[in-house]
Formats: sequence, structure tokens, C-alpha cells
Amino acid sequence: MWLIIIALAIGLIYASLLYLFSKKYSKGLTALLFALRTIVVATVVMLFINPYIKQRINKIEQPIIVFAQDNSESIVLTKDSVFYKEKYPKLIDSVVNVLEKDYDVETYCFDEGFLTAFEMTNTGQYTNISKAFNTIQRQYYKKNVGAVVLLSDGIVNQGVNPELNIEKYPFPIYTVTLGDTVSYPRMSISDVKYNKTVQANMFFPLRVTANALNYKGKEINVIVKMDGVEVENINVHVTSNRFSKTFDFNIDSGEEGTKQIDIVVGDKTRRVFINVTDKKYRILCIAKAPHPDIAAIKSALDDHFEFETCYFNGNNNDNDVETRLIASLRDQDLVILHQSISETFQETSLPKMMIIGPGTDFDAFNQSQKMVTIKHGATNTNLDVRGRFNNGFGLFTINSDIKNEIQSYPPLSLPHSEITFNTQHNELLRMEIMDLETPYPLMAFANDNDGNKNAFIFGTGCWRWKLYEYYHHKNHDGFNEIFSKTIKYLLTEKDKELTVNHKDNYLNTEQINISAELRNPSMELVNEPDLYITISQKTTSRDVRPHVSTTASSYDYVFSKGENNYNLNIGMLPEGIYKYHAHTSLGGIEYNADGTFTVESVGIEAQDLTADIERMRSLASQTSGKHYYITEIQQLTKDLQKDERITSISRQETRYDDLINLKWLFFSILALITTEWLLRKIFGIY
Repeated sequence: MWLIIIALAIGLIYASLLYLFSKKYSKGLTALLFALRTIVVATVVMLFINPYIKQRINKIEQPIIVFAQDNSESIVLTKDSVFYKEKYPKLIDSVVNVLEKDYDVETYCFDEGFLTAFEMTNTGQYTNISKAFNTIQRQYYKKNVGAVVLLSDGIVNQGVNPELNIEKYPFPIYTVTLGDTVSYPRMSISDVKYNKTVQANMFFPLRVTANALNYKGKEINVIVKMDGVEVENINVHVTSNRFSKTFDFNIDSGEEGTKQIDIVVGDKTRRVFINVTDKKYRILCIAKAPHPDIAAIKSALDDHFEFETCYFNGNNNDNDVETRLIASLRDQDLVILHQSISETFQETSLPKMMIIGPGTDFDAFNQSQKMVTIKHGATNTNLDVRGRFNNGFGLFTINSDIKNEIQSYPPLSLPHSEITFNTQHNELLRMEIMDLETPYPLMAFANDNDGNKNAFIFGTGCWRWKLYEYYHHKNHDGFNEIFSKTIKYLLTEKDKELTVNHKDNYLNTEQINISAELRNPSMELVNEPDLYITISQKTTSRDVRPHVSTTASSYDYVFSKGENNYNLNIGMLPEGIYKYHAHTSLGGIEYNADGTFTVESVGIEAQDLTADIERMRSLASQTSGKHYYITEIQQLTKDLQKDERITSISRQETRYDDLINLKWLFFSILALITTEWLLRKIFGIY
């Protein structure tokens, strides 16, 4: 209101100076011109102030029906596969077309993830219904969703069982059961738990969960083979028609190398691969005080790491502790410094991971090494800093799903500071503060003057990343991959001129990305020469004789050159154990690198092909929806149209618009100015 008074006062003053003492026009015309000029000037002044206009708008929101289509492989592995490949997509399109006349219909596909495109390829290797429901709930928060239509066979092999936490779901769920609903006698392997890396010549645990349907009174046989040779065989009597039992095996790992493990239950086989190593790395974590970050990082490591934690806060009375720690460093392979800084710790040639947080002494940190300088910021406060993946990072590969989700991880805590790298470095994550990406690194790697590898994490609280992973995915795969690969990179020998970075295990449905680094005799990163790699599949005999490995299916590739490294995407490979030989030549010197990785066939969708009708019914009943078979799909359409809950709603929205954006106001000012000009032109002297 006071803005209008100020603008009107300015308009009155301007018009008074122009017309109040003028004798050129009649009193009536003077009054009219005075009013026109007052209104024009006041309006223009208002535009300079640029106030907002508050408007209340009634908006009619049409009801939304969300279709969630199961895109997993199990849908088309049944006897009705031709129907689901050819006729079913047309049937669903016809249902959607009918409903679109009255509702806003949104269609999605899902398998292990949530796909925005409604393209039924049925290539998904896992089914995660719970994740699909959670995504729909977040995406349609406070929107007028009348119903969610779930089209699936109800078979879940990833994530939590959706019926366990569905009671408070905000939308009614209509379920349509697809696939084979006949319960044939069958066996399946629902789960296999094992360590991907084990110690050589030691026993390692293998846990297998086997199921039997309609096999009551019979026996099932569980066989475990290593490289084609049977190592365990168990028979168990089936006591019910819906039978499930977990078997624990202790397998001798044997000598170093990559081993193929086959678990056979009836006509079902699950194949996994383990990496057997005789190397055990020792890691010493020196921390200022106990912190949950330490336990989280330790949990990301497998059995071939020995992890020890000691506490050192840098006080003068800790000299004896410091002396003992320095002595123990001689037997370590890697040191982690969690907010605990000592210049003597830096003098060792070990690779280091340094975690900087609110408890870090910045002055001591700057004196202890020359790679990074940290200055205190303008305020004595802690910042919440999130990570954003740096697409230019090439020291090792990170799963694309993890790259996209890193930005959603909980923030780390770091004092307000300015970070400057004094040497060449590689940034895995960059800081994001208040949703804005900054040029400062959150997680980076650099080598000191002696070529020792160092990792820097600017912020504490990474343990929250692990909890986030479990809350959303019921696993810690993302957290484990980031820290296990970081530690694996740090442990790579510093004097190794050619290093090839890759995952130990791939799925046969994922792209295989490999990166490499080449260092000249001065240990500087270079990529001038072409880098070649030959990848060969190792096959194993399946008879009872001691296994014999042969080589077949060789693939030759040339790496593409990055900024200062090499990158290669070789697409997807069949299941098996692969060994590689990378080679190049620089300055007349030959450089070579050898290694192995495995490709594992998922195949879990083929383990269980009988639709879970009870789950589909439960999801519908717990959310006040209805259940249908695929033959009743037309009835679904009718019931949705009759459901009185699915209706339009009126929402009142408050909108604020800039006054300057109103076009009619511009033309009104123009009309007033034109009228004043014409009157002055006709009745006086302009």
C-alpha cells in the first residue's frame, strides 16, 4: 500500500509542476490533463519499483491413473511368451486409449529400476516392485492420483517385499496378474551369498537358499561345483508343498586365481565367480577420536584386508603413542588419517587416505604435506557439502547408477574453508553447497613428489551414505564400490608404469568399461602412444578330472585417449572368466599389464516362473484396490470408470506476477500518453 502512496505522490508532484500554474488550457481540460499525467507517472514509478500482484486462481486438476508395467524377463519365459510379446502390448494400448478419454493416464515400465519410457522389451534381469511404488509415491506427491495399476507376475527378486509396508500407501493399487498362474512342481535357487574375494588355501562360507514347490515327500539334491569339479553334495527331504531351506557350505578355496562356482538344484543352476588371492593387505587407521566413518569404511573391505584403528589427537603427551604408531607403519600397506594430522606420519612412503573434518587442525595439515592448502573461511561455521560426480574422472570406473545417485547422498560436514591444490590432481567428487556446484573438490586424488598416492576426503559423515544406501536399496553396494575402489587404487604399486583399472566382476547385461594409465620414466602421466588390449575367455573342463583351463574367444581393442589417461568401452560379454594383456611402446620401451575379470550371467528371473497371485491380491486388498487376471483386463477398465474416488478436484493456487509483465498495463499507459498528447496538440501548444 505504501508503494502506491509514494508512486501517487510523485505523480501528483510531476503533474502539479506541469499544469498547476499553466494558463494555456481551460480549467476542465487542465484538470483532465493533470489527471492523465498523474496516472501515467504514478504507474511508471510503480513499474520501476516492480511490485508483485497476488492472484488467487482456481485450478481444476484431472484425475491421474498410473500404469506400472513389469518389464522383467520372467514375463516372456513362460508358455504364453508369444502372447506377451505380440498381442499383450496392443491389448494394454487399447485399455490406455479408452481411459485417456476421461483421465490423465501416465505409463511406466519397471524392472530393477524405474523406466520412464513405456516400451515393453522384457529384458530386465531383476524385479523390484517396492522401488517402483516408492518412485511413484515421490513423483506424484500431492497430485491427484486416482489409482495405480500394477501389471506384473508378482515375482520379486530384488528389494524388500512390497506387501510388508504397503498399508499406508497413499494411492489405491489395482493389480493385474501376468505370467503363468499354474503351480507346477518346480525347484529354484532364490539366493546365493558369498564373498567375492577370499584367501587362498582357506575355507570360505557359501550360503544357498533353495526352494521346492509341490515336491512334498520327495528329495532335492544340492550340488556345489568348483571349476567343474563337484566339491559338495547334500540331499534333503521335502516336508511341505511350499518348501524353502538354507544350506551352508564351507568350501576350500584352493590356490590363487579366479574360480567358477556352480550351484545345481534339480534342473536349475546358478553360477558365481570368486577371486582367490594369497595377498592380505594391512591398513592402519589413525583417528583423532572414535567416529562412525571408520566402522563404515572398514565394512566396505573384504576378508583380504586387516584393519587396525589407533587414536592420536596430536597433544604433547601423545609422544609415546606417536612413536609406536610410526614404528607400526613399517608393517602396513595403507594408512588412513581421520582428522588426525602429524607431519611424521606423512614422511612414510605408504599411500594415504586423509579425511578432513571439523576436528582437523588446518595449520598442522598444511605443514604436514605440500599437495593441498586449506585456509579458514570467513565464518567459523560448518558447511553441509554434498558430492557431485566429476564426469572427467578417469582413474577408475564407477557404476553409472551410483554416479547419478551420489548427488542425493546425505551431506558431509566441513568447516567453512578455501581449498587449493598445489599439484596435479584428479577429482572424483566436487562439492555442492545449497544445490550449487562449486569448483572445490569433495573427494580427490594426488601424488606427492615421491610418487606416493594420496586420497583426500573433505568432510566427515560418510557413514550416512551407507545408511542411505540401505534405506533406499537394502544394500551397501554404492558405498562399498566407492571406498573399495578408492583403496584398491591407492594400493596399486606406485612404480608400475602401466596400470589397467576395471571391476573384478561384471554382469552379462552391463557395459564393460576399462580405464588405464601410462607413466613415463619420470612417473608423469602420458597418453601419446596407442594402447592395445587383448581379452581372452578362459574355459574350464566340466568332467571329473582335475580341471584344465584353455583359452578361446579372443577380442582385440584399442583404447581411446582421455585427457591424461585411456578409456575403453567394450560393450557386453558372455558369461565367463576373462584374462587380458594390455601393451604399448613409449620411447623404445615396451609396457605390459595382465589381469583377469569375470562376467556373471544374472539368470535369476528364470529361477521362478510361477506368478505370485497371493502377493498381487495382498497389494490390492491392503490399498483398497482390486485384483484381476489378464483375462479380466476389460473389467478393470469398467471398474476404474465406476470408482467414485477417481474424480477431478479443484485446487486454489496463489500466484505472484511481476507488474511489469502485464501487457495490458503497457497498452493502457500508451493509450493515456497518446490521449494527453492529442489533447495538448489540439487545444494548446505541445
